[in-house]
Amino acid sequence: MNPQGVTLKAIVIIHFILVIWASMMEGYLPPAYWAMNLFILMLGVWGVACPESADAIFMFLVLHLISILQDIIFIAIHQPLAYDAYEVPNSRRVSEFRFSTGMSIVNLILKPFTAFLLYRIFKDRGGEYGTMNIPGFPNFGNSPTAGGQYENIDQPVPTNQVDSPDDHNPYGDKPSSHP
Repeated sequence: MNPQGVTLKAIVIIHFILVIWASMMEGYLPPAYWAMNLFILMLGVWGVACPESADAIFMFLVLHLISILQDIIFIAIHQPLAYDAYEVPNSRRVSEFRFSTGMSIVNLILKPFTAFLLYRIFKDRGGEYGTMNIPGFPNFGNSPTAGGQYENIDQPVPTNQVDSPDDHNPYGDKPSSHP
């Protein structure tokens, strides 16, 4: 079993468990939180199922990075509301609320690290960030050294090595005579 396959499986499993634990408490995070995260994890399962596909990992990576911002928004909006509702005296759900909050924060803290690992897996599978093409923008993302319309002025100009007619003697040893 290859190491990147094990790493990808571990990423999917760990985030799956953390999303489920963060979503355990009804009324803390909206259904959009677990729906978004589980959809993104399904892209990770696609990456596990297709071990040669760089596209699966690229989609997983991009949406994983977007989910970092989304998780921050979900937690920032819904945690204070749930805190006011469940952190009251004699509340029976305070432990469940604290556990779900902790797991959502742990999931958020792990995401940048796992995004780095996903990027490494993407590169290992042959994915190149600089070859993305956007319609209407030719060579978008390509490096300037990848070629293009302009010559590099740091390189010497190639000379045209065209043979002169005197260099070619189709008649063997006879020197050419000019009238």
